[in-house]
Amino acid sequence: MIKTKPLIVKLGGSVITDKRRKFSVRRAALRRLAGELAAAKEPLVIVHGGGSFGHPMASKYGIAGGYGDKRQLIGLSLTHRAMEKLNAHVVEALQRAGLPAMAVQPSACTTVIDGRIKSMELTPARKLLELGIVPVLYGDAVPDLSRGMGILSGDQLVVHLARELGASRIIVCVDVDGVYTANPKVRKSAKLIRTITPTSWPGIAEPISAAGGPDVTGGMANKVRELLALAEHAVEAEIINAAKPNILRRAVLGERGLGTMITMG
Repeated sequence: MIKTKPLIVKLGGSVITDKRRKFSVRRAALRRLAGELAAAKEPLVIVHGGGSFGHPMASKYGIAGGYGDKRQLIGLSLTHRAMEKLNAHVVEALQRAGLPAMAVQPSACTTVIDGRIKSMELTPARKLLELGIVPVLYGDAVPDLSRGMGILSGDQLVVHLARELGASRIIVCVDVDGVYTANPKVRKSAKLIRTITPTSWPGIAEPISAAGGPDVTGGMANKVRELLALAEHAVEAEIINAAKPNILRRAVLGERGLGTMITMG
């Protein structure tokens, strides 16, 4: 049994990579974020997105749409390898910050049907947490039992892990201050939404823009949809701007209201 409920932190691809340049890691940002995560007082589970590693490859080969022709086989392999490379950078940064991080490969322990998690073998991850290890998972290119192949998003992964591991809460790190009424990088009139609930979401879902750069997992709107499913199970989530120094540190130490809260209301 895990004695203390874990805190799950999702490091968005936009924070740890430069989505405008393929296979580009924001090394200084990653080092800073690892240092901020090291301040946590509770067990950690880290999930990271694909950023400029996974998304361009998955998009090029149409992995998210399922198997169509043999050309996609090398695409599935290359997408997964790209994510392994990014994961290695994340794990190394965490280790350098003094966190005993270990990679857990989602595609090796997850059954996916029609793009949704059917089951996931989490016994090793639970044992790692018991030992005081920080499991590090990521969005992955996966075999899909109905479509042949697909993409398991980090956002879906976070929600599943929170349910199965009994998380205390979720922190989702992005490169804007939270969820806006429109893409704040494009529209200056966009307004920050401080709280989203299952009741308020239908009225604001339509205008929310997807994140900039190629993203095969649905961008900001999809993040909110996934997290709302957790809100109904009384698991609190917050989307914060981890591109700003010390925001993540404050969040992992328990401060709320730093971005957009996803709650039952």
